[in-house]
Amino acid sequence: MKSLHINSVIVGFALFSMFFGAGNIIFPPYVGLAAGSDWISGYLCYYIADVGLALLAIFAMLRADCIDRPEGIMFRLGNIPSKFMMGAAILCLGPLLAVPRTCATTFSMSVVPLAGTDAMWLQILFTVAFFTATLIFSINESKLVDIVGRYLTPVLVTGLFLMIIVGAVFPIGSTDTAPKIDNVALVGISSGYQTMDVLAALVFGLIVVNSLKAKGYTSTKHKFLSVGMASIVAGALLLVIYGGLCFLGATVSSLYPEDIDKGGLVVDISRHIFGNTGSVILSVVVAMACLTTAVALVGAAGTFFSTVTRDRLPYRTVVTVVCIFSAVVANFGLSNIIALAAPILTFIYPGALVVVLLSLFDARIANDNIFRFATAGALTVSFCEVMGWYFPDTFSFIQLLPFQAQSLGWIIPAIVCGIVGMFFKTAPRIHTVTGA
Repeated sequence: MKSLHINSVIVGFALFSMFFGAGNIIFPPYVGLAAGSDWISGYLCYYIADVGLALLAIFAMLRADCIDRPEGIMFRLGNIPSKFMMGAAILCLGPLLAVPRTCATTFSMSVVPLAGTDAMWLQILFTVAFFTATLIFSINESKLVDIVGRYLTPVLVTGLFLMIIVGAVFPIGSTDTAPKIDNVALVGISSGYQTMDVLAALVFGLIVVNSLKAKGYTSTKHKFLSVGMASIVAGALLLVIYGGLCFLGATVSSLYPEDIDKGGLVVDISRHIFGNTGSVILSVVVAMACLTTAVALVGAAGTFFSTVTRDRLPYRTVVTVVCIFSAVVANFGLSNIIALAAPILTFIYPGALVVVLLSLFDARIANDNIFRFATAGALTVSFCEVMGWYFPDTFSFIQLLPFQAQSLGWIIPAIVCGIVGMFFKTAPRIHTVTGA
């Protein structure tokens, strides 16, 4: 049991790093800046909407005993729809968007400030180095979580704690300034929602459980205990670090306007705290945050596609192709790829949230059509929302839905469609409740 605890802590460190990408550095300080004296409220709302939902997704997978299935929690949607949803999520979180963006973000926030130039030759050279490192760390599936948890995460955590502790002992300014926004809770929730870490949780769950299974923890009880403990460790680290970053943002709320560039805000905070050395420390933190996330996402793509194809696409082949493709995108087509991937993410995210929430009651819902109809209702609204970006007049009706101003217009249609699904029966299934 002692080794189970130790391995769970290591996996928890890795899970923290998987979630903590560059966006997670940028959003909390901005929430603190905007909230001013109410930064604690903004921070708690952000944490619940980001980490709370992500850990809820992992817990839902454990409850439904599906965390080690390639389609994960989506299995209640049916064979083809579940694989489509997970495949789309992994492609967008992987080579089509997030992985190339980790490299581009590291270059702009870590390399350019130190080098003083964004020359194309330097960008290409850095991209090759970044994805070579990503491939080296992700090529061994069984060791991926250990490498991230044992070696990469400590560097990331040390840099973050150093910045937070010094910023707390020697605050840049006062935190008693009035909020710059009318609704602090809404900004916190919307910022957490925009991270879309629920999708990442669905993806990372398979990596985590595969790593633990490779160590011999294959029973239902061991999976529940080990993944549960790892989630608590990751959640606790994020609780402390998000709180610290929100506090740092609040200390500069009197110095910067609400519309400041979020990335520039983080750079300025680090310089206020450490002077010119701040650029170096921030560069290391951003590089570690982006690299650990890239390694996890590349590994997730390899695990998913190798499992779904029953090794016809070997893990190592997939991660190699993903790294090469992402390197090309990071240098020559990122803006166009983001334009393609962002609508796909916006489309599938509400459906994923619906499945997560329903899966918390998996054992009590025997009718799969409740899942299917509710998800279809959410996806219909999100599809109309995306189409409204391109045809605003035709799809203007979507703005009439309750909560649409907060991008949550899918909630009521999902509830209504789920109720309708109750009247379309499916064959009864035997449900297994893990850890109950």
